Amino acid sequence: MSRPDSRPRSPFPDGNTGEHRADQVAPPAGSGTGAGGGEPGVVATAQRPPAAPADGDLEFRIHHAVDTELEAQWSDLAERCATRFASRPSYGLNWYRTLGKGRLAVATVHDGGRLIALLPLHARRRPGVTIHRWLGHGLGTVGEPLAEDGTAVEELVAGLHRSGVVLELTHIEAGSPLLSALHRHGGWAVEYTRDELCPVIDLPPGATPRDLRSAKTLSNLRRHRGKMARLGAPHEFRVLETPEEFEEHWPDIVAVAEASAEGDAGRRENLCAPPFDAFARNFLLEEARGGHLRIWGLTFGGSWAAFAIMLQTGKAAEGWFTRFNPEFRKAKTGHQLIEDICRRHDDLGITRVDMMIGRSSYKSDWQTGEYAVGTLRAAPRGRVGALPLVRLSDSVVAGARAGLRKLRTCPSPRRFGDARQR
Repeated sequence: MSRPDSRPRSPFPDGNTGEHRADQVAPPAGSGTGAGGGEPGVVATAQRPPAAPADGDLEFRIHHAVDTELEAQWSDLAERCATRFASRPSYGLNWYRTLGKGRLAVATVHDGGRLIALLPLHARRRPGVTIHRWLGHGLGTVGEPLAEDGTAVEELVAGLHRSGVVLELTHIEAGSPLLSALHRHGGWAVEYTRDELCPVIDLPPGATPRDLRSAKTLSNLRRHRGKMARLGAPHEFRVLETPEEFEEHWPDIVAVAEASAEGDAGRRENLCAPPFDAFARNFLLEEARGGHLRIWGLTFGGSWAAFAIMLQTGKAAEGWFTRFNPEFRKAKTGHQLIEDICRRHDDLGITRVDMMIGRSSYKSDWQTGEYAVGTLRAAPRGRVGALPLVRLSDSVVAGARAGLRKLRTCPSPRRFGDARQR
């Protein structure tokens, strides 16, 4: 089976000012006047005089619908420039079609009819302000702009500024070229707060699990597998890549996710259950068709015990959704999966495993590094008053969600009554 292109990705040189003009388009309805450094929790703010317009022939647009031609151009640009699955249309458009709210607002830059930059956004109305967010907002994925070079990404920023767009982008890397371009433009008020860390495993060619963990640790993992075999449940690792393999084992993945959800009392979202299941299935099937899907599965005695859904872009594999059946907890299924990933990486052309947002004990035991992501809020200087409204909206929504989580985890009145009777 063909592997994803491993050519170097778009460099986005910081020194490229990208002085070109783009045609302005009207902002979405309801958008008002127009469409760092430091530790986690530190807010960086920048306000500078706006840059002077420049001459050129690039075209900027915000699309409220994506036709087949634009989707094909988007896919082609992603194959050339993407470093993350979240910037592919398979992710953003499937999310919007099944889970999305608000209005589609995909920002593009064309050069003579050729797509050279894209920012996958949608617009949501909030009291006093329209906020533009990632497609896929709320699912804990790291976003990025798609652009061929620094000129293209800066043209995106210039077009968004002229359209009066207010941005709120979660889980964006601290070193993102989009963040750098917003600062360099000079006409934006920018706030960036680091709020999460993402562990990674670097796997140079020839690396093995022995390069990451001690002989004693790996021996213990083998001992757990041997114990299961003696109980009549020998292990097997599987890697699902093709659409046919995915379709065959989707019910097994759903079953593991359901068992995991029951074990943690619904404290985490189950992306394989309603309302997410249609999105997840369509997205992953499309990734399989594009040659990007890598699902690690671990079975004992033929029964699925754990899975790790990963998407490969170039030589990097990003984790998207991992779950374990609590019935097999003692077998150290999370560590078993990572060991097998590190064992097979050369066969799949993987040199970096991105375990994505959040630390955990099994991630930290294997990681070789990590990077920071955060929340970006930005508005043209003429609309700087929109930023407090964005923060207020976030606070209200966060409070409402916390209340709902508390209600879901509270015992029902019937259970309280049962307890009193006992």
